[in-house]
Amino acid sequence: MAVHTKLSEANIKNIIKIYRLDDLVDFQGIKEGIENTNYLLTTKKKKFVITIFEKRVDISSIPFYFEVMINSNAYGIECPIPIKDKHGEYINIIKNKKMAVFIFLKGSSKKNWSEEDCFKVGAKLANFHAANKNNIHKAKNQFGLHYWKKVFMKFKNKLDKIIPKSSGIIEQEINFISHNWPRNLPKGIIHADLFPDNVFFEKNRISGFLDFYFSCNDYFSYDLAITSNAWCFINNKFNKNYFFSLVSGYESVRSLQSIEKKNFNILLRGAALRFFFTRAYDSINSIESKFLKKKDPKEFFNILKFHIDKNSESFYLNE
Repeated sequence: MAVHTKLSEANIKNIIKIYRLDDLVDFQGIKEGIENTNYLLTTKKKKFVITIFEKRVDISSIPFYFEVMINSNAYGIECPIPIKDKHGEYINIIKNKKMAVFIFLKGSSKKNWSEEDCFKVGAKLANFHAANKNNIHKAKNQFGLHYWKKVFMKFKNKLDKIIPKSSGIIEQEINFISHNWPRNLPKGIIHADLFPDNVFFEKNRISGFLDFYFSCNDYFSYDLAITSNAWCFINNKFNKNYFFSLVSGYESVRSLQSIEKKNFNILLRGAALRFFFTRAYDSINSIESKFLKKKDPKEFFNILKFHIDKNSESFYLNE
């Protein structure tokens, strides 16, 4: 449960007053997610989500995130929309942290999904890339190769305690990616965290995307690689049919260039490293409680090893 910051009823009523919302009916912490604190707020007329921005979110990039949400929604990629308070501001402070209130997004994430769902996710991801091509604000990827190297050097001696005999494999992989990471691929604004819990469905259609707080400017095909790792490993096994459906959905909107296909193995490996390191970091630094459940870095270590073993573009792109 991602409730790092606890709110009282008095806190909630003060938020309602600032944002000029209806009378309070109920509020509760939202279990999904790990990065920010989220509360579901139910008033007499509507539902809202209160988000408190925690440590990993780059506060200076909040205007960028909000522009992505607002612009995505305008182009048919439904998502939570921030609302303004009585002073015309999106952001307020609670318990010395920045917070915002969003319109509630209907639907729910799927625990089990199909090839058809993967196709829809791929197509919607490509639509997202197209919708945000003219955004004014930009944001660097704070969790790219420089971050992987930094975390590795800091926790190199602790990785083997988390996953035995992992540090040597990780070091070799960082060296490989440092020398082989592609340059000049098509890029723009990416979601960078499109896991199943960040996609809502309603009546078997995608009702919206969630959690844009890792969004940044980077390669479109890297975003597709992140999404592939998240959606195409079922019970720790790679489902090639799901992968083909996801990529086919994406290419139904935007065709991948040959240079993107050629580099897809290394992009998948980088995408696996990215989430291995954030999970390893949390495993070492965070204390698990009923309010915060750690995610196992071993999942993405195994995904990384799978892609290292394949080391081939033809495996992914040839049926």
